[in-house]
Amino acid sequence: MGITVEDYMRAVQRGVRAGMSKILMLEPQTGPWVNQNLWGDQHTQPLPAAPGAIVQVLPKNSGMYGPPAVHSVQLARGDETPAANSDVRARVAYGCGGARNSFDCDWLHGAQFSLVCNELSVNAISYAPDTGTPYDPSGGNVFLAASVAKGSVNSNGAPLTYTEPSVTLADAGPTSIAEFPVRDFVREFTVHLSQNNDATLKNITVSFIGGGSTSYANYDISVFAGGRRVPIPGMTVLVRIRNLAVGNKTVTPQWFLGL
Repeated sequence: MGITVEDYMRAVQRGVRAGMSKILMLEPQTGPWVNQNLWGDQHTQPLPAAPGAIVQVLPKNSGMYGPPAVHSVQLARGDETPAANSDVRARVAYGCGGARNSFDCDWLHGAQFSLVCNELSVNAISYAPDTGTPYDPSGGNVFLAASVAKGSVNSNGAPLTYTEPSVTLADAGPTSIAEFPVRDFVREFTVHLSQNNDATLKNITVSFIGGGSTSYANYDISVFAGGRRVPIPGMTVLVRIRNLAVGNKTVTPQWFLGL
């Protein structure tokens, strides 16, 4: 049975000297986390002028009180004016004491995930969603927000994703292959195809490749129809997509993170 501070003080006043049955931990209600609003922040701004630019949304929080604990992060965004060919991903860095790690993911409105940490930062990184045209933020204006709270979201139905820029594969030949190194924290993979008629589905292959060019699994792209996820075999280092069809084909690979 727990005990409140008021009960403890009354017991002391009555001269009770017995030790408390449980340790009572108090979380501060004032201090940097409250006064500096480090629980969350938001920004509205034009998209960066160049790819790879870093926008600080929730700067490094090294003032979390107490030992490492489960914290939930929520991302939010709003695109008032979509850009011609520009977007942002989230870069999340977190740590416990001397150990730190980081990963990138899609910045989706309402995305939620949990981490064990006592320091955390969330930045936005600009990139071009389509590799076939130059990075172009013309007219793009974006609202970005991130917040953190103690506890787990207990939500695994919509895992975090990392979407690669779209790539156009030429007819069978030297430029008909695209390779994508396996990203950190990923467990599953899918590929979206702009042209998804039956003839195309039989002429594009997806292979999971390991060290020494060992092929662990080979599929035709029909396996990924409708965004179906396929688990990544152990020791896979990259995914290779090959176009054997007639005519150019545009593919958009997407990773599913195991957080």
